[in-house]
Amino acid sequence: MDESSLEQAIETYTAQLQQVEAALTCGLGSSDQEDLLKLKEDLVQLIELTESSLVSVKKSQLLASLEDATTQENAPAETTQERPKDVSLDDEFTAFYSELSEGASEEAHGPKPDGDENENDEEEDISGTKVRAPYYTSWGTLEYHNAMVVCSEEPDGEEARVRVFYVHPTHKSMKPCEFFLEGKCRFMDSCRFSHGEVVLVSELRDFLEADLTNMQQGSSCLAKHEDGIWYPAKITEIDGGFYTVKFDSSLLKEAVLEADCLIPPLRQDEISSSSSDSEDDLEQCDGGYAKVFGSGKEEGTVTANSGEFCGWEAHTRGIGSKLMLKMGYELGKGLGKTLSGRVEPVQAVVLPKGRSLDQCAEFTQRKTRAAVAKNSPALSKRKRKRKRTSASTRRDVFDFLNSKLGDDSARSASAPSCSVSGAEVYQAGKSTKRSLNVQLFQTSERMSQVEREIRRLTDSLSRRNGRDAAVISHVEEKLSASRKLLQQLKAQEQSIQRAQKKADTHKKMTEF
Repeated sequence: MDESSLEQAIETYTAQLQQVEAALTCGLGSSDQEDLLKLKEDLVQLIELTESSLVSVKKSQLLASLEDATTQENAPAETTQERPKDVSLDDEFTAFYSELSEGASEEAHGPKPDGDENENDEEEDISGTKVRAPYYTSWGTLEYHNAMVVCSEEPDGEEARVRVFYVHPTHKSMKPCEFFLEGKCRFMDSCRFSHGEVVLVSELRDFLEADLTNMQQGSSCLAKHEDGIWYPAKITEIDGGFYTVKFDSSLLKEAVLEADCLIPPLRQDEISSSSSDSEDDLEQCDGGYAKVFGSGKEEGTVTANSGEFCGWEAHTRGIGSKLMLKMGYELGKGLGKTLSGRVEPVQAVVLPKGRSLDQCAEFTQRKTRAAVAKNSPALSKRKRKRKRTSASTRRDVFDFLNSKLGDDSARSASAPSCSVSGAEVYQAGKSTKRSLNVQLFQTSERMSQVEREIRRLTDSLSRRNGRDAAVISHVEEKLSASRKLLQQLKAQEQSIQRAQKKADTHKKMTEF
């Protein structure tokens, strides 16, 4: 876009922002007000980005004019060497920066001192620059993330410092604080979110553009969640520019995202070119991520597991590799004079504290024998047999306790049956009649309770119609269970009534 279209876009966005601010002054609902506040933030960011684009366009025009001026100065002698005062380079820079600054005075058209002008040029050039900046995690790991320079800070001695905001925050402490950007944060240093990270200019690296060409189904990536934080995930499906990702954390749900919400994983191997010297290799290995260096110096040399060599330094600052490089080690090759030694690092073994070497060896052997015996088929067969025996014992014990203690809920939930035998029913003794009457009374009481519960759940369901889907689903489950229990109780009542009828029939037929 050219300069005029950018200025016209800024005017349009400013007018829209004024309309949104006017709408915010009216008394609106909370939901509408939240939407308007979000729209206001988006418009402010859009205006800032458009202004930065306008600055870049004007800078390119100024640089083009500078190149033309330099060409004219190097031309043959007939071209005049002196330029008029009104079109001098200092006047152009002064007019340009006075036009962009909001509170600039109209009288500031004269040339500025060279020192102040250079400082302003440097600050203007570095603000808004995309870089890769270091970040130290809470557990001490050094990582490099894509970031944007916000402003310059006071130098630390002779080294210049800048404040950066991370573009793809992977932790809550890296996410920019929204209230700080608006100048309303009350927590300052104790805020959970980021107010910008102050880093040295010498520690900055080139910005790493996200390359999604190699991303396919099953690839690992970093995906943006609803909270604005980028979490590790895997791509499960790709459908026309939309990516279905499953986050590594089980607490996060599967999401469908667009391409701008995905980036390749940060901890990826970067192969350095074979033309870089050893000092460049040493600087590249100083990062928080493990780097893999190309080993194409000698085609006849066989390298083993060179892609995994520095993996053990993924959580350190790479001091081990730097020391080995200074001692003459060649990356990706084995140890020793003939380069035929080991490539894998020595695995650390944690031994019991305060034990001798003999006891540690005995402990290791005992642990190995136990692991071997654990996988033996005879032991697994005995374990399965013991497990079946214990399971049957537990089932018999609980059945015995339930039958002795008379759990009403267990009786009601079980299959409808009468606990009185047929011989006792036909004999129609007094104890049998009493037990049948007690069972019938208990069943009827239980039925009335369940019916009241069903009525209560039905009323609750009618009141909550269309409000909360989760609560409605829970109430429907309870209502379905209560209805099933009522059917079982009715069947049990009918069984008891049949038993009473048999007893009465037997009594009538035997007494004359």
